[in-house]
Amino acid sequence: MSYNEDIPDNPLPFNESYNATMNTTDSIETDEYCVNCIIVPILVISCLISMLVNVVVIASANWIRCPMTPNLKISLSLAAADACSSSMYGLIIFTETYILPDPGVIITIIEMIRLTGIVITVVHLLALSINHYIGILKPLHYNAIVTSKKVCAVLWLLWIFPTITLMSICAAFDRDGELRDNFILNTGNVPGFMTKFNFRMTFSSLFFVPVFIMVVCYTHILIVVKKQQNRWNNLSRIGSTRNKGKPSQKISRERKQLEGNVRAIYTTMLILGSCVIGWTPALLNYILACAEDCYVSGEELIHLNREHEKLILVMRLIDNLLVIMKMLANPIIYSIRMKEIKDGTKRMMLAISGLFCRSDRNHLNSSGYYYQSRLQNSSGTSTLQVQMSLKSSRNGNHVTLNREAENSFL
Repeated sequence: MSYNEDIPDNPLPFNESYNATMNTTDSIETDEYCVNCIIVPILVISCLISMLVNVVVIASANWIRCPMTPNLKISLSLAAADACSSSMYGLIIFTETYILPDPGVIITIIEMIRLTGIVITVVHLLALSINHYIGILKPLHYNAIVTSKKVCAVLWLLWIFPTITLMSICAAFDRDGELRDNFILNTGNVPGFMTKFNFRMTFSSLFFVPVFIMVVCYTHILIVVKKQQNRWNNLSRIGSTRNKGKPSQKISRERKQLEGNVRAIYTTMLILGSCVIGWTPALLNYILACAEDCYVSGEELIHLNREHEKLILVMRLIDNLLVIMKMLANPIIYSIRMKEIKDGTKRMMLAISGLFCRSDRNHLNSSGYYYQSRLQNSSGTSTLQVQMSLKSSRNGNHVTLNREAENSFL
């Protein structure tokens, strides 16, 4: 950390100049100690906690007993994306602070993975919003549109497409071959195009454009849901008048299904809100302040960093904390709002504690779940589902329940 000071017209006496220099040196050492020994460990530990919480959510899928819906599959893939992002975020903070000044091309690789993680998370949220949009506007055709094979293909694309897109953008802006030279010569220099406004604005559009599309989708969904709820309220009043307090069973069943779907929509909107709050300040800072062509750039940026060092430090700390808190908030939202993940996590904890405690083992066995994971019992589960379907087809009373379960996208 270097500080360049202009020599004043009337120099201070030697003792005052010496004291001022010592105070400046002490201040610099105090700031470096605060950053390296307090702030950075807090950020790295927070990233580690965020990664572990997301891993717990992913692992709970092994103990989910009900069939996995498209919404649940995309949510678990989103948790995996958050786990990768938090680990890369903590790794780049740790590497830049404690590793040697020139760690080589590893810094560039980690930075590209971190940027890709942001895009991967956003497209996962976009996929969830499209899934909800189809489920609300096309409920009768949902099973024909959203099939298991299509969901599997989409999950692959949600990881592959952002990676290829970011690599293509970097290749398009790397006209001088700096990024290529970093890989060939194993240098840790940040490519010049990454510090310019055009690249940063292009990358940020990969976040803001999908967010705008999601806002439009959910606004339309909420309008449709509100109209449907008003229509069913009117039908319920008419039905209760005709049937002397006995509302239509079909309307009650459809309303219950819609309420479950709306709960899933609100869960995704909470996750979207955490992403907007967590990433918008950091991305705005990423766009507005850079080495060239930004609103604050060049000598003005150097002067700002020099004159308001502590303020800039606090702002960057807040940006980093918001990003990390966003990655930590998502799995907490899953665990509270999504019943499948909540129950799966509870069974997983009982299974782990059951290895050491007999009472927990008996409690898990009494609930009908015998330490056999979803993956270990996949063939048995599918056979059971086929048998249930055959039985239900013979009994007309249960066919309605099966169709009702199929139409739900929760």
